[in-house]
Amino acid sequence: MNFELSRLKINAKFQFFIGAAIILFFFKFFIPSSENTVSLIINELLVGITIASFIFFLMEWIHIKKVNPLSLVMNIGILTALIFFFIIFSNPLLGELSSRTQSAPLRFDLIYSLVSFIYSTIILGSVSYIFLAFRELYFLKQKRNVSTYFNTMVVFIILSSYSTLLQQNPDLLYIKDTFFIITILLVILNSIKISWIAFIIKKEKKILLFLSIIIAVLFVLNLAGNSDSSTNYQILTKFSPAFLQFLKINMIYGAIYFSILFFTTLFHIPTAEAFDRKAQEVSSLQYFSKLITEVFDFDDLVDTIAEIASKVSSADASWIAWKDNDVLKSIGNKSIGFLDADLLTTYAKDTKKNIEVSGTEFLALEKFQKKLQLSEPFYFISFSPLKMHNEAKGFLFTARKNNFAFDDEDKNALDTFSDYASVAIENSHLFEESIVKERLEKELDLAREVQRKILPAKNPDYKDLNISSVFIPAFEVGGDYYDFFEIDSDNFGFVIADVSGKGISAAFIMAEVKGIFESLSKTIRSPKEILVKANEILQRTLDRKSFVSAAYGLIDLKNETLKISRAGHCPVLLIRNNIAENMKPSGIGLGLNFTEHFANTLEELKIDLEENDTIVLYTDGITEAKNKNLEDFGSGLFEKILLENCDRNADEISNKVIHEVTLFSQNNPQHDDITLVILKWKQILKNDGEKEWQNSVLQLKT
Repeated sequence: MNFELSRLKINAKFQFFIGAAIILFFFKFFIPSSENTVSLIINELLVGITIASFIFFLMEWIHIKKVNPLSLVMNIGILTALIFFFIIFSNPLLGELSSRTQSAPLRFDLIYSLVSFIYSTIILGSVSYIFLAFRELYFLKQKRNVSTYFNTMVVFIILSSYSTLLQQNPDLLYIKDTFFIITILLVILNSIKISWIAFIIKKEKKILLFLSIIIAVLFVLNLAGNSDSSTNYQILTKFSPAFLQFLKINMIYGAIYFSILFFTTLFHIPTAEAFDRKAQEVSSLQYFSKLITEVFDFDDLVDTIAEIASKVSSADASWIAWKDNDVLKSIGNKSIGFLDADLLTTYAKDTKKNIEVSGTEFLALEKFQKKLQLSEPFYFISFSPLKMHNEAKGFLFTARKNNFAFDDEDKNALDTFSDYASVAIENSHLFEESIVKERLEKELDLAREVQRKILPAKNPDYKDLNISSVFIPAFEVGGDYYDFFEIDSDNFGFVIADVSGKGISAAFIMAEVKGIFESLSKTIRSPKEILVKANEILQRTLDRKSFVSAAYGLIDLKNETLKISRAGHCPVLLIRNNIAENMKPSGIGLGLNFTEHFANTLEELKIDLEENDTIVLYTDGITEAKNKNLEDFGSGLFEKILLENCDRNADEISNKVIHEVTLFSQNNPQHDDITLVILKWKQILKNDGEKEWQNSVLQLKT
């Protein structure tokens, strides 16, 4: 329906453009003189309407096509080159035709007028597209509303173009010059705002670096080719002085924009590889988290794991060493022979006697005695355990042919990926083992294992921070999610989320959310920016019926501060001095809006932590728990329990809350997932002797 409506809009705008062009054509041929002021004004208005109608048609067309930035740059380059060749060949071809018109006006005047009109119309269409392409590049990947700057520039471009009507009066030329100078300043200002360059890969940036030089030179040459003595200048002046000015401004715009683009791209090249790698890692993890829900055949899954592992770690080869009766066999080999894989697996097992490692390890092959037996030269290998029920059932191997060793980023990426691979392989086995059972039971078992692996196995341990977490699904699986991120020695991140809906579909969405937050937490230190990026990534997978509420916090252990942002989730409670404060920074749920409005609504709250502060995160499964009379447990009773037990440690508080919720709803089945995370900052514990002394003092006072 939307496609049909868009197509109708395109057809209507194209028809309007054709109508304006036809009217302009007849006006040119039947009222050719531009010396009359009225006819000159009408001519400029018709030219302006034709340009505007063509631009509006192109805007709708580009919106439907969804052209990428490199394609826009290529199109600009092609059209700029076309204008260049038109200017170059206009002198010998149209100049000759013009001279024949003077010698035989009755025969050649009509031909010259027709050719000039076609020539001018082609230039008009090319310049209009170039201007629209600049507009699309300007707004591409912008995170703020910057339309005011561009619209202001458009207004002054129009004023500067139509101010050419004043050039017949020398006393008013200063108005034209003023508009022109302001227009160029606005062009420079808008040319600096290039946001999309950071979102293209290194290969595209190298191509862009080459193209920007050529296109900038073409714009300069086209500007120089519009000298007063050129045939192109004479034709376009007769066609429309305002359009000629519009052409010159666009040529200046192009020369400035692509000059700035060249240096911007040049400065982005050194960091492009790191950005591409992070993008590849996030994309691979996101793709694989989705694959968990789709691929259950063991052989297909092994091949996919090996293929993605090479991309995640920038390796040249990969394979899985799978245990079969305590013997490691190579399966799923990618870009490596089985003999080479077996030799490297045996070397890793012999070198690392305790190969049952807890995480990814690296091994250099400089001391590998059988290196000459390999069909290809490898210098480094990595191996990560693939665990099922806390036991390594196999290992994910990757290998590099170059002399660049694996680093910590590779370790983090492979650790995360091997966890996903372990879950996927384990799910595959669960599926095969339960093939004789009912289909629903098989899916529930699979999803339960996914969720068990995704939630934290244990709470982090910090000197000044006491942590407790509880998760109780309403069904076999749930859509609630929480996680902790030990970023470095001074920073600790945490997240809680609630996927719309329940059951298997919510759990699988939650698995994807886990991968997204785990990847983003390694590179971004702002809770607000993490939620914005997560929303962008989820756009490709969430359907219109699904959304995710979330709250992400970051504790600076050194500076004793908390930063937190909330995307439509329950309020975060801060218990301080026997007062419960609802922290509700603004924000809408992930997946509800994928425009700039999402980022604009998000708020990041920062507070200084004090001794005995208690931070409570929860899902609405607690406050909406119902008794036999279908009455809600409610936030009031919840806060009362927290205040009454705020002097206890985090585990005692969470146990008390769950106990009271269970008693309250014992006669009514649980209808929603329950998740509770409590963070206790620098708790001051009083010993029994001090408590007895305080009780004695209280009795004396009484």
